[in-house]
Formats: sequence, C-alpha cells, structure tokens
Amino acid sequence: MPLVSYADLLNDAQRPAYAVGAFNIFGLEFLPVILQAAEEECSPVLLQINPVHYPWMDLPGYLRYVKEQLAEISVPVGLNLDHGTSFDVILQGIQAGFPSVMYDGSKLTFAENLKTTREVVRLCEPCGVTVEAELGTLNDEGLNLTQANQDLLFTDPIAAARFVEQSGVHALAVSVGNAHGFYRGEPQLDFERLEKIADATPVPLVLHGGSGISDDDFRTAISLGICKINIYTEMSAAASNRVRELIGSQDRMDYPSLLMEARESVKAVVVHKLRTFGSSGKA
Repeated sequence: MPLVSYADLLNDAQRPAYAVGAFNIFGLEFLPVILQAAEEECSPVLLQINPVHYPWMDLPGYLRYVKEQLAEISVPVGLNLDHGTSFDVILQGIQAGFPSVMYDGSKLTFAENLKTTREVVRLCEPCGVTVEAELGTLNDEGLNLTQANQDLLFTDPIAAARFVEQSGVHALAVSVGNAHGFYRGEPQLDFERLEKIADATPVPLVLHGGSGISDDDFRTAISLGICKINIYTEMSAAASNRVRELIGSQDRMDYPSLLMEARESVKAVVVHKLRTFGSSGKA
C-alpha cells in the first residue's frame, strides 16, 4: 500500500475515537517488527524519524528503503519527520522525502513559535506536506509541578486556539503533564486542561512522551481528543533490557540471535500500544 497521508490517518482517528501510534525508527532494527505488528493487529500506524538519529543513517537512502517496504504492506502507514527544531531541518526533511513534518518551536516564546511555525506551513503547503507543531513545554526536567509552573509550562487552551488559527497547522502537540523519556515519578496528566484545549481547537491533538503513561490514562486522553501518541523510549528500553538479560545468561548467543530477540521485545511493546490506543482492527 502506498504511504497514507498524516492528515488522513489522524482525521480517521477522530471518528470513532482512537489514537494512531507514532513509533520512531532509526534503522533496520525497529522497522520490520512495527510493520508486522500493524499488519497482525490490522492497525494504522505512523513511522517517525527524529533528526537526532540522522548520524546513524543515510537519510534519503533510508527513506527510499522504507517506502519500498510499504509496497507490500496492507494497512495504512504514514511517515513523519519528528521534532524538526529549525527551519533548515524542516527543509532538509522535505528535500529528503518526508510527506509530513513536525516543527518543534516549543522552547521559543509564543510569538517566535507562531512566527516560525507559520513560515514552515508556508514552505510546506505548495509541496502538500502536512505540518504538526507544538505549543507548551514538556516537563522533561522532572520538575515538581506546582500551579505556577503548570501555568508556565502547560499548553494554554486560549493560546492554543489562537496558535492553530493563525499558524494553519494540521495538528498540535500539547503539554498537559507529559514528558519525553521515562517519567520521574508517576505522570499526572491535566485532563481538565486537555478537554479545554480540544474544545478550543479544531485540529487533531498529539501526545508526545508516551513511554511510561498508564493504559488507563492513555484511554482517558484519547477520549478527550488525543489522536496521535509518540512512542520510542519504551521500545528502546525493551530491546536493550532483553539484550542485557541474554548476555547475562548462561546461553551463548550470536549477534543475529540477539538482534532477533531484541526485535521481538520491540514488537511486544508495539502490539500492546496498538491495542491500548484502540487502533487494532481500524485499518
């Protein structure tokens, strides 16, 4: 099946409510098992590449390979540039062949983020490239959240409505207590804030930092408007933990065997997420 557009994947997820799993790939280790899991679960899926992983790949060649693999896949699959933090990175991604991009201006002021996001949308529109943006700052530092820093870090619903209207983005990643990587302590998502953001904005909403959030919290977030959830850290940890376990055992395994075991651990994470997100059977 040819690549399915990011916009179509997320718009379909709004009716009925489920979330598309967005899984980061950086080489041949994760790609096959993510696609296998999607086919077995009859689930749409979104593949993502983060620029931090560019040093491990020939990007244009890898994108060509990914697209070739999708010709044999029967479920809808999208491809997205994840966390492009500059105009130049976004331009490089478009030139390399990404059909959708995520511009991350979340560390900028509202005015700077809006200005650059609008420029990214203007760059992408003539190419038919979908744009996801981010408003609010994820709690990656593991701060002890108070009302004061929540108001500072989290996405403001009124600001979100203005941002979406004036930028022209197709999807918005929000900050409601989520964080990249594993959480320090239990995640405390602000569902009341999320509901207000969903009511104020017409575009699909995205939850970054999905590794470590409970299944129940995922389901609640999806019921309140989250249509896409990013997963990477949990897959990486599953693979590395399995390799450590096998290396520490009495059995001697060659590298291909270790790799296959690591892949199966990744696949188990993906299958669980697809079922939790409600996308199984929705292809």
